[in-house]
Amino acid sequence: MQISSFTHIGMVRHNNEDSCLVVPPWSTLAINKKAITLAVADGMGGQNAGEVASGMAIKSAIEWLSSNDLNSISTKILEDMFAFINSNIWEYSQQHPETKGMGTTLTMVIIRGETALVGHIGDTRLYRLRDNTLTQLTNDHSLVGEQVRTGKMTSQAARTHPSRHILSRVMGGKQFVVPEIFTIEMKTGDTFMICSDGVSGMLEDKTIEKILKENKVADASKKLIEEANKAGGKDNSTAVVFGIENIPVTFPSWFSFERLAKIITGYGNAGSV
Repeated sequence: MQISSFTHIGMVRHNNEDSCLVVPPWSTLAINKKAITLAVADGMGGQNAGEVASGMAIKSAIEWLSSNDLNSISTKILEDMFAFINSNIWEYSQQHPETKGMGTTLTMVIIRGETALVGHIGDTRLYRLRDNTLTQLTNDHSLVGEQVRTGKMTSQAARTHPSRHILSRVMGGKQFVVPEIFTIEMKTGDTFMICSDGVSGMLEDKTIEKILKENKVADASKKLIEEANKAGGKDNSTAVVFGIENIPVTFPSWFSFERLAKIITGYGNAGSV
């Protein structure tokens, strides 16, 4: 499995409210749990509270993964994890009035063996490139996203609509939350990408497709961010790109040269643990 991730403040914002998580197959946590985890969170809220919310989402995910059994992955597991993360963010905002109203998107993929499970809230996106064709696998939980799904607005019109950033579901915005959870089929040769709207909002899908087709996984995340910044960089931008080389996904042995090589070359990614 090949993985790369990159995050950038963009060309306009003064702080980065995006966070990402990469638990690659060669990491201690992945080997212990026999599960790979990849996620992007895009925070929102005043006085840097968005940065707090997205950071808490990632830290809470690591805490949950470290404390729970992943012998099998199921909808119930992701429901429990998202509830734990949401509760942490919600309770923090209630105890710290300066952060009240903060929230974050969260799009997560957990891979174990032949199974890939997705948990999703907000407008961060999961894409799949298969046979040189890009497909968006997640729905945008936003007001315009709902309009597009019901046929009341075109996807092209949604890209520039003034209400496109108003979300219908976020982590931490309410005491309880209902994530969208589904299983995705993986095939050898597939490339997946999770990104914040700083990427998908600046780059059309055909541009994202072109970048993923023309770049190695190791280079693709940084290239996506560079192109988003060239297009204006109006928001923070984060991308996690991963390519499936074998199914089921395997884990290197503790003391293998393969693991050592990955640790040396793979831990420079943003969000790696």
